[in-house]
Amino acid sequence: MNTFTIQGASQKLIFEPSPDGGYGFALEFLGINGWQRISSNNPLVRGTSFNLRPSLLSHSGLDSLELTGETKVISTSGSSLRLPFSGRVWLDRTTDWFQLEVRVNAAEDVQLQMIGGYEPEIMLDLGALPPYDRGDHVWFKTSINNPTKWNDEARGNDFPALYYFDSYQRFDLFMFFDMTAMNWMGRDNIARFLNYQCGFRRLYKPTPFHEVGLHADGFSGTIFPKGEQTFAYSVQVRPQPDAPTEALALGFLTSECLKLVPSSASFSSFPSGATSWQDFAKACAEELMDAQCWGSNEEFKDYILNYVNGYSPAWAEAFLDKGLTIDFKAQPCLDSAAFIAFPLTVLNAIQPKAQYTVLLERIRAFMQQSLNSTHNPYSNDVGITGTWQHIYILEQLWMTAHLHNDTATLEMLNTEIHGRIIPLARQSAYLFPLSFDKATLRKHGNGDAYAVGGMYAYLMFNLFRSTKKREYLEEAKQALLAQLHLPVNSLSQEVFLFGLGIQAANAVWLETHDPIFKEVYNYLLAQNLRMMYWYTDQTRLEYHDYNIYGMFQACTPIIYPAFFENIECLARIASTLEHHAPSLGLLRVFDHARKNNFFMFPACLPENRHTSSLKHIPFENLGILEDEKTGWIGQEIYGCGQVFQAYLMWETLAHAENRSVMVLNISNYQALEISNFGQLVNTFIIFNPEAKIIQTRIHVNNNSAVVSIGASLETLKATLDSGIEVTLQPSQVLYLRVVPTQQ
Repeated sequence: MNTFTIQGASQKLIFEPSPDGGYGFALEFLGINGWQRISSNNPLVRGTSFNLRPSLLSHSGLDSLELTGETKVISTSGSSLRLPFSGRVWLDRTTDWFQLEVRVNAAEDVQLQMIGGYEPEIMLDLGALPPYDRGDHVWFKTSINNPTKWNDEARGNDFPALYYFDSYQRFDLFMFFDMTAMNWMGRDNIARFLNYQCGFRRLYKPTPFHEVGLHADGFSGTIFPKGEQTFAYSVQVRPQPDAPTEALALGFLTSECLKLVPSSASFSSFPSGATSWQDFAKACAEELMDAQCWGSNEEFKDYILNYVNGYSPAWAEAFLDKGLTIDFKAQPCLDSAAFIAFPLTVLNAIQPKAQYTVLLERIRAFMQQSLNSTHNPYSNDVGITGTWQHIYILEQLWMTAHLHNDTATLEMLNTEIHGRIIPLARQSAYLFPLSFDKATLRKHGNGDAYAVGGMYAYLMFNLFRSTKKREYLEEAKQALLAQLHLPVNSLSQEVFLFGLGIQAANAVWLETHDPIFKEVYNYLLAQNLRMMYWYTDQTRLEYHDYNIYGMFQACTPIIYPAFFENIECLARIASTLEHHAPSLGLLRVFDHARKNNFFMFPACLPENRHTSSLKHIPFENLGILEDEKTGWIGQEIYGCGQVFQAYLMWETLAHAENRSVMVLNISNYQALEISNFGQLVNTFIIFNPEAKIIQTRIHVNNNSAVVSIGASLETLKATLDSGIEVTLQPSQVLYLRVVPTQQ
């Protein structure tokens, strides 16, 4: 039998005859002493029923192999069954990843055996455990296992990838698992990330060895479905002379995986009903005035709710199971008001419309009444409160008050900041708890919320920006440094908190020029992207109605995509991209997201998926294999601010006639006062996600501006009346800068 090799610049994938029959594959990398082998005799898929080793291989080009084979399995009827398989293995030289794709085709459902472990699994055997395994090896290896994990136990369902650094042979190993293609997963076998995890594993039978890959710790059922099913994954190995920290390793992993983000044209499109973010923002503002979004009682003549009609069956069930009841319709929601008011203030200042003005006035009137009432969370020194909620509401209130120059509210909030928030930060060493006692500032109960440190840093930097008092800058720096040195699995609770930390790290880096804050920026960006959905769920027919790629897990382990978090993460990352050139993969993420987030609205879902008459207020959640009920949490009024934020990010100040072209605002979050908007310089990324040349016109919503456009903003004066004509090559990026003429 022959040996078949695919070789890159510093890595090889080799198929060799296996003592178990057929071919197994090995991996080698080019180290300082030549080619070094790290793994041998791997089947394409592992398990008692699988152990897929091809019997025939052939080159289909220098970097590609075609393969076929067959194995025997047991059908659910108990009979022996042929399981033919075929596939392809190739090196993608544009990304430097080996790609492996295997298709099996069973005439009947397969009875999984689950003998000697769980199946199917995709694993790379790394050989015998090194000497002093429980000491030296544990201390000095670097391993990033996924999906995200929080509070030592709770796993999410986000990032299907792993990283492993071997401190003996000095190599990086990356794996990515294509969960879109592997749609055979389900409650009848292994329900994806309810049991699968991507990472490192030790085994001690028959002798101690170690391995990495996609492995399970349980199963939901034992039926593998008949018909053609796919296993698809990617592998990369490279020399790594220096031991990376977890923060660096996570950055390596997300950077390499961004190269695998599929092109937008081939993977996502605007759903039916998705007219424009402009239309949805206008309709959302109108629907927020509906009686289903408001309540009243003896204390409040008018208050906004958190969910449409105060309806959230998920929360009702959770409270009932604790022997409690909750009536969201009877509760004024300052959260909703605060979260909507800031982006709506910005939008109404840039593009005033009656719908925005009337809604903003109504929301601000409720906010003022709430802050002057017993419901003010910052006037009461008694009680237990959620840390991120307490500080985030304050941050949003502060931003809105600052935009409106509302000195009374700012004074009240500054009292809270100095009297409670800064002391809490210092007392906790910037390691914020999940909940705290407002009287003692001590942690209450279990759980941490370390990512609050990034949000706190952003609030502190904005205080520094507005007052020039360096004490606030020092607070921001201390909080960010604490983030950098936290273990990789200790940060991923509320995903959107990373966005504020990213903004803070960017701002402090620009202010101080200290490269350590660039490190913090890269780490928090990697943490944020780690919690993105790097696949769309095709495991049930219902999920084919939408595409979740580029959305974000709400919170580890709240395992569903949520609209508020989706847009909040992206808008804050976007605001930093003028100083951090985005990769092609990251731009593709933004482009997927601007299309796919329309699926969060009843207006873009089939009628049988909802009963709402308010079609432009987003659902909190979409159904996904690990958490199956679309809309089960309710329609999130509190997330409607992100409808306005999406419009600000993708269309308000500039847009392309051809909507295939993305125009991304990267100057959002600039203003601290409404009066600033007319003087702001706005920068945009123009991106062609298609595999073809596109000619279009870019329209700018400022007829008194000077425009420069180009790959590096070469000056080009343009007439704005009819738009700026551009020709974009596939995947081309241009930058557009709009400077008010008075400057």
